Amino acid sequence: MSVDEDYFALGSALRVLRRKAGMTQEQAGAAVGVGGKHISAAELGERGLSYKTILALTRAYRATLSDLAREIERA
Repeated sequence: MSVDEDYFALGSALRVLRRKAGMTQEQAGAAVGVGGKHISAAELGERGLSYKTILALTRAYRATLSDLAREIERA
């Protein structure tokens, strides 16, 4: 995968987990200290996220990094 494909796969996986958690992008951003537009751009694969933010998002979604990895594989 290229960097752009990696960002897209990560973003798609995070979107799936966020929706499963029943959260909006704004709620997700507020939970981890970033704006909803930041979450939107990440979910679209337009920007990367730090490990710290990825970990915070999975926790906010009540998911694990293993859950995230499974969703990335599906993307």
